[in-house]
Amino acid sequence: MGYDLGGSFALGPWRVRRAGYGAMQLAGDGIFGPPRDRDEALRVLRAAVEAGVDHIDTAQFYGAGTVNEVIREALHPYPDGLAIVSKVAARFDSTGVLLRYDDPDQLRQGIEENLVTLGVSRLAAVNLRMMEPAEAPGRRFDTQLAALIKAREKD
Repeated sequence: MGYDLGGSFALGPWRVRRAGYGAMQLAGDGIFGPPRDRDEALRVLRAAVEAGVDHIDTAQFYGAGTVNEVIREALHPYPDGLAIVSKVAARFDSTGVLLRYDDPDQLRQGIEENLVTLGVSRLAAVNLRMMEPAEAPGRRFDTQLAALIKAREKD
């Protein structure tokens, strides 16, 4: 310890290290379903925070909601200074196919689902997952961004 590789940056009211913990790897195969070993997933999350990880990147659709549940079980009540970042705009269908879920009302629903499963009233940041990164930004993106800004200002 004692190294600050990559430095830190402001994330809302938090100051976080550049390297956080990406929770996608906790999900089952294909990011769909629960972790293969729930107890090990709990240990990994706790060890990461004990080692100094100060932000976690997750999404409600990881593990079809189970990853957020594991994060909550492992770390709630969350330690002071732990920033939780999530992303919206995708959802798995019942067979594990990742679908767009990015209309403005769906984005708000995605935020609300993250808040509930994580047991928080606010997220440090919400990222918009772009399903078609080659798609040029246009009205759809403007509408999505407006919905995210409205959600941020609501709280």
